[in-house]
Amino acid sequence: MTSIASSSDRSSAACACTGSDADSSQRLLLTLNGVEDRVQIVLARGNTLVLHQEWAAPARVMRFLVPALEQALNLLGLKMHDLSGIACVRGPGNFTGLRLCLATTYGLAMGAGLPMAGLEYPPLLAAGPAPLLQGRLAVLTHARTRLVHAQTFHVATAPFSPNNTTEHGVASLGGPRILAVDVPTDLHSLLADDDQPLYLLGSGVRRNLEWIKAGLPQARILDPSWDSPQAHVLIQAALNASFGHAPIEPLYLRPCDAEENLEFFAAKRGFSATEARDRIREETTGEVEERA
Repeated sequence: MTSIASSSDRSSAACACTGSDADSSQRLLLTLNGVEDRVQIVLARGNTLVLHQEWAAPARVMRFLVPALEQALNLLGLKMHDLSGIACVRGPGNFTGLRLCLATTYGLAMGAGLPMAGLEYPPLLAAGPAPLLQGRLAVLTHARTRLVHAQTFHVATAPFSPNNTTEHGVASLGGPRILAVDVPTDLHSLLADDDQPLYLLGSGVRRNLEWIKAGLPQARILDPSWDSPQAHVLIQAALNASFGHAPIEPLYLRPCDAEENLEFFAAKRGFSATEARDRIREETTGEVEERA
C-alpha cells in the first residue's frame, strides 16, 4: 500500500465549498477508484493533493475501502460533510469491484448530502503517459480470459482536435469496446492506416502478453507503472466532471459471469433459465410476469 497525506487541510476544512458553482480552487473533492485490482483514494483541494492512498486488493474492495477512508479523514480531522463532492470511476472494469465502489460512493454521498460524478477509466489511464508520446495509444484492460476492454486515443504534445479531447492532448478515436486478443482482426483494428506508432498499456496487455506480441509485433508496450491512473490525473478529472445527486451509472461492456452462465447456475438449483430470470426481475424490480 502507498499513502501520501497532508495535514494542511485541517485548518481549512471549515471553508470547504459545495456545489458545482463553487470556486474550483476551494473545492475539496474525494475520488475513488475500484475498477481493477488496485484500489485508490485521492482527496484534493482544487489542484492540490491532500491525500493519496492505493493498495493491491483483488476481490477485497469492501474490506479496505471504507475503513481506509474513515482512517484517512480522521487523520486529517475531516468529516464527510466537509467535502464538496465525491467522484468515482464508473468503468469499464471488474463487475464486483466496480459495483461495490459505486454503491459505497452512493451511500457516502447520500448520507452527507454530497453531489457525485462518474469518471470513465480508459481516458484516465491514457492521460498519464500522454505528454511523453506522439501517435496512437490503445488502453487495454482485463475483461476475462482472452477478452479486454479496449479504447484507442490519439496522443500529442498539443491537442489533436477541439472535439473529444481530454487532458494532455488526448483525443478519443472511438468509445470503449470488447476485443478478443486471440482474434487477429480484433487486434489489427487498433492499427491506423498511416505510419503513426502504436503504444499499448493496461492490465489487458500484461495478462495477454504472448497473444499481443504475436498479433501486434510493431506495437510499443509501455511500462506497467502506467497501468493505474496517476493521482494528478484523477484530481484534474474530478475538477472537470459534472456533479449531481443522481446515482452514478456503471459502464459495463459485457454481462457479469453469473449472468452469462445463468442457465448453468439455475439448473444446479432446479430452475430453468427463464424461471431464474423471472425471479431476478421480481426481486430487483418487484414486477411479476404472468404466464398463460
